[in-house]
Amino acid sequence: MEPLKVLAEAVIDTLKKFSSKNKKRPLTSANLMEAFSAREEILSLFDPRFNVSINKDGQVSSAQGKESADCSLTEAGTTNQSNIESLLEARKVFVKILDGLEPLIRDDHGNRFFELQKEVNECESFLPLCLLGERIADIVAELIDQAVERIDIANDFLLELNKDLYYMERELLTYQVYNRETHQISCDFHDDLLSHTGDMHRAFDLNKSIHDIRSLIVSKLDMISKVIEVKRKSDEVRQLEADNKIVELQNNIVNYKNEIQEVRKKSESLEKEVLLDDLTQINNRRAYDLEIKKNLKHYRRKGNRFSLLLIDVDDFKNVNDGYGHKAGDRCLKEVAQLVKSSLRESDFLARFGGDELIAILHGCDAGSARDVAEKIRDGIEKTRFYYLGEVIRVTTSVGVTEVMPSDSDPGITFVRVDEAMYRAKKGGRNRVHVITDQLPERNIRH
Repeated sequence: MEPLKVLAEAVIDTLKKFSSKNKKRPLTSANLMEAFSAREEILSLFDPRFNVSINKDGQVSSAQGKESADCSLTEAGTTNQSNIESLLEARKVFVKILDGLEPLIRDDHGNRFFELQKEVNECESFLPLCLLGERIADIVAELIDQAVERIDIANDFLLELNKDLYYMERELLTYQVYNRETHQISCDFHDDLLSHTGDMHRAFDLNKSIHDIRSLIVSKLDMISKVIEVKRKSDEVRQLEADNKIVELQNNIVNYKNEIQEVRKKSESLEKEVLLDDLTQINNRRAYDLEIKKNLKHYRRKGNRFSLLLIDVDDFKNVNDGYGHKAGDRCLKEVAQLVKSSLRESDFLARFGGDELIAILHGCDAGSARDVAEKIRDGIEKTRFYYLGEVIRVTTSVGVTEVMPSDSDPGITFVRVDEAMYRAKKGGRNRVHVITDQLPERNIRH
């Protein structure tokens, strides 16, 4: 029963710290897990490397400190190579998951997501990594809910459109049947007239007396007159019905057209949500992935060359830490607009992630792209960003490369521009670096 007693006492003691008076630290699953992970007696129940015992006074003692309970990259000598490799592999998987989620991130998750990315990249032990996994799972669940909601909206649009098209088809068929009926009535009328006139012709052929012929003709003309009057009234009624049906059909067509335009607008809006970065209002990572594949395809087929610029805001973490995330967001938005204003209408600009922007310069070789990159770098360096009366100085490091015949995959082109940007940072930041030669193969940053 000792382990249960340890667990019960530790849980009660931990929960006391989450009293209603403690507003700074609300009771959430993440906070609770973090609090539990700080208690050696709880960890001992799940990790055999802890040697926790209860002394005669009922107090918990541990033969090992918490730091040794978890595999840590910074504790050489206490962690074997196998554990380090396992930690690195687990962290690599988490990073890949977050990179895949990044194009779906909206403003309501933005700062939280990028902070999570940073924490995962810097995490050096298993237990905190597990806690971060819980937060990743929460974000995934929220994104799934949002995706399902968008799918439901799209499905509703399609159902309404399908219903409208069905009604339109039904009305067109009704109108077609109506026209056939009208045609048949006209044919019957003509046949009736021909029958009466035929009778009059036959009266002459039978050598009847003038009196008989006259009586027959008068009778037939009277009947024809009545038939024509009936037909005229019938035509008026049917014409009125036809006019009403045409007006109704025209109104319905206008309504359907308006509804289709509304669906198209909402569809375009949904597409923008998927391909537009909420913060900077430029293209997002998903839009870039689609664009680069299209450009590489055109390059292979038609030889349409292009260059890439990878623009990274130098020491952006210092802006967030020193002035707050709102200031950082505003700076990033203004940087994106400055870069956009330096590009041509035909060029493509996207937020690649965090504080990185990527541009595709159509028809540009590396030399021309370097000039554009220098113009961007110089313009941002000379710009002063203001937030709440304070001046924030921002610089950028820019990597440049040109597409090459050996680029069989967009990732290969990106590796070069990523390396060029890295060398610009390593060279002192606030500079442009160009790479046009093929690099040795290495891991592609997705």
